[in-house]
Amino acid sequence: MQRVCLAVLRFCLCAWVGIAIFFVTVVIDLRNSELFTDDDVKDNHPKVLFPLYYGFEFSLLGTALVCATSGLGSARVARPRRYATLLIILAAVGVASWDYANVYQSLIEMMATKPRPPSFRSLHRLSESLNSAVLGLTLLAAAVALWPETSDKSGISK
Repeated sequence: MQRVCLAVLRFCLCAWVGIAIFFVTVVIDLRNSELFTDDDVKDNHPKVLFPLYYGFEFSLLGTALVCATSGLGSARVARPRRYATLLIILAAVGVASWDYANVYQSLIEMMATKPRPPSFRSLHRLSESLNSAVLGLTLLAAAVALWPETSDKSGISK
């Protein structure tokens, strides 16, 4: 079971990094394209696309967190790496949760008003920074989880 959890953990972390990068590049390209010139259309994309973004984020990072927690007793990965991976994932989930609950929800409320409040731009930048932090933490967790183990002749991980 621990092998399965380790494989799922690695998959979830790598999948989220790929999905997040793909999502952001697609959304930015679409918003800047000539396909969407109407401001109302551009304003609706966060209401439609970002619930999917956060849904994927929480499902993949949540699964990774469960797998990291269940793998704490595994001897296949050195103890410091197990705890480092768990703490990094926990930090990523915490930042993502705070962003969703406090920043994204406020941005959606502000988007319903015309003109937008002056704090909208700074809140949007904060959300971008928080999402970048989650991506960086996830990338770091994936690197720690994927880094090959060294072992001595007895097969014990170091």
